Amino acid sequence: MKTKLIVAFIAVLISSITYGQVGIGTTNPHPSSILHLSSTNKGLLLTSISLSSVTDASTIPSPAPGLLVWNNGSGGLTPAGLYYWNNSQWNFLSATGSGSATTGWNTNGSNIGSFSGASTTLSIGTSTFDDLIFKVNNINAGRLGTNGSVGFGTGTSSSQNGVAIGTNSTANNNESTAIGAGSNAAGFQSLALGYNAKTNSNNETAVGNNAQTNGQNSTALGTGTNASGQNSTALGFGASTAQANAIVIGNSSANVGIGTGTPNTAAKIDVNGQYKLGERGSIHKNQISFEVWPSVSIAGLQSGRTTTINIPIPAALQPSSTRASIVVSPANDFAGISEFGINNPRLTSTSNITINVTNITNGTASLNSGHFYVTINEF
Repeated sequence: MKTKLIVAFIAVLISSITYGQVGIGTTNPHPSSILHLSSTNKGLLLTSISLSSVTDASTIPSPAPGLLVWNNGSGGLTPAGLYYWNNSQWNFLSATGSGSATTGWNTNGSNIGSFSGASTTLSIGTSTFDDLIFKVNNINAGRLGTNGSVGFGTGTSSSQNGVAIGTNSTANNNESTAIGAGSNAAGFQSLALGYNAKTNSNNETAVGNNAQTNGQNSTALGTGTNASGQNSTALGFGASTAQANAIVIGNSSANVGIGTGTPNTAAKIDVNGQYKLGERGSIHKNQISFEVWPSVSIAGLQSGRTTTINIPIPAALQPSSTRASIVVSPANDFAGISEFGINNPRLTSTSNITINVTNITNGTASLNSGHFYVTINEF
């Protein structure tokens, strides 16, 4: 019996060597195959190997490129399945679109990767000169253009090197960027950022819901801002300017604070700190103005004689030092307006102003009340 088996085996080998094909279950192996298996109820069972990782080259020493095995998943490398050796690693075989883990991209993100870091060959895209289009429910949701354009969102449109992100956003000039639903960057190298933000000319920037620009190099920052003058800037809610080279902050209700987060609501601008006005202006700390009715008691002051009146400064308005210029003006209803002259106002302390009053009549004069407007410029 052994002799018959040996003879049969030798015959198979001779046939294989002679014809280059081996048939199992068939007497007519296909000419294109080296091994042809044929069965109606049996399959090919490959060796079951416990691979430890995709780079495991010790379980099977020096594996040849193209070597095919069944990895049973018990050695550390998962999932179990057919793997082949190529490019110094085990590569998982998966039917296209099956959703199983692969070393390439798939539809559910379960690929096992190539562990190559920045040198990975994993990629997604086209290998021809065609835009790469992303769809959801068979509707375009994104496009990477061959002209360098990027568009993500339903109804987006972008020109060369332009970026449009958001439903119906449009970057329809070169190198423009539109981000936000309904945004439109129509100017060359312009930026429209925010819901319905729009630029209409070159090098413009519109940031904020419904922000708009319509003058070259103009900037609109804030909801509802509009800068339509060339080189103009509109900052803050509702700010608007059509004047070239103008800078406008806020709308008619705005209170601007510099150095303070709580600007006085009665002021358009509130500066907390030193300030300078004019090319040759000096640095000032505070400008303080108030109305006052000081206590006055002057009786029978002779002609040409001078006395003083002290004017207290309200606690909330007192300067930080006595280095200041003082202006004291009598109100229209000042009782001594025709009898007394006022001069030499000065800070005698941070809480008090002293003024000289002189009898300018030819006789004696008296004064029992005062009403003044005071301005202190501290530097």
